[in-house]
Amino acid sequence: MLRYLIITLGLLILIAPVSATVSISTPSYQEVTLGQSITFTGTAEHTTVVYLLMTGPGINPNGVSLTDIQAHGAMIRVLVEPDGTWAYTWFTQGISGKSGMTSGTYRIYASDTPLSANALPTCSGCAYSTVHVILTIPSVDTPTPASTGTLDLRSSVTGLSIYLDGTPRGTIPSIISGVPSGNRILELRSNSYYSWTQEVAVSDGTKIVTVNPTPIPKTGSISITSSPPDLVIFLNGANTGKSTPVVLTGIPLGMQIIDLKPAGYNTWTRTVTVYPGKTEILTANLVYPGAPETISPTMSPPPGETGSLHVSSTPVGSKVTVSGQLYGVTPLFIDTLTPGTYEVTISHDGYIPWSTSVLVDTAFTIELSPSLQPIPQSTPSPSPILTVIGALLLFPLFFRRR
Repeated sequence: MLRYLIITLGLLILIAPVSATVSISTPSYQEVTLGQSITFTGTAEHTTVVYLLMTGPGINPNGVSLTDIQAHGAMIRVLVEPDGTWAYTWFTQGISGKSGMTSGTYRIYASDTPLSANALPTCSGCAYSTVHVILTIPSVDTPTPASTGTLDLRSSVTGLSIYLDGTPRGTIPSIISGVPSGNRILELRSNSYYSWTQEVAVSDGTKIVTVNPTPIPKTGSISITSSPPDLVIFLNGANTGKSTPVVLTGIPLGMQIIDLKPAGYNTWTRTVTVYPGKTEILTANLVYPGAPETISPTMSPPPGETGSLHVSSTPVGSKVTVSGQLYGVTPLFIDTLTPGTYEVTISHDGYIPWSTSVLVDTAFTIELSPSLQPIPQSTPSPSPILTVIGALLLFPLFFRRR
């Protein structure tokens, strides 16, 4: 009897989930002058991609790319090595829009999930760390050198966007002439590949630079453990033919439903979002019939070929118009936007419409949550007709008194 009781209690205990971690080994506060470089290093578990973004003075609070302060929703994608380490050198000379930056403290985020800076703290399935960079803007620009050179850019992949010292210069392959001599920052941008940035020494003549970018994974993984073990796993209703504990690999990106259906237990169901190169970790809390099941937290939608926009407002029920098209009322989630710039207008009867411009990318969900201001109620002026009628009524009284 005692043995049966111990086994029963063991099956009712929630198995603590294995938590992933993302660390930054770089000291928490760094000082750098715009134009210098700084290398971030760290470790990451259960993912092959670490996403970097930053917030700071005058920057969208959702975060922007480290290489473009106007790229709301864009992130740097860093490869995690097989030993779990990662490194990224931030060449501040190559920031697009750096002329708009001010001296101050900037916060760098490293995450295993492509979500905005505002969304990360509320994501139970995300791991991230931050570091602060105190950036100083020099008062005097470096003079432009008199000599120039040529860059011959070649790659095994065509069509990637080229940025030279933060300025767009077409797509690869390309030959760029008239490049000022000295150390230049070359960057290639694409949502389908890990971020690539390099410092290139330019001098007289032609310098050949060959780039072979690494593609971002198009699938993710799910690690599932249970007690008792050896339970058959169902993925989106289909039998996978595999049993716990196991890591399911090659899972398509997006929302997936995992079911365990052991005899004598309640069916265990969880919905999980799969991200590129990331392993989501699930542990089964099996209970006998009649006991309540725990519900997994709602995960944010993954990146894909389209970007997403989550809009809430005060008051709720406000109309959301994106570039002239009405999508619905708040709260509203839109996940069908192709990458690009959109004008978002939020309106409600009795309130002043609120508008903004957003840059939608496939990196993460843009969050908007404005509070609309009521339309001021002006005091109505007397009607001219009422004024005339009043004067006519008072006219006899005026003459009677006389």
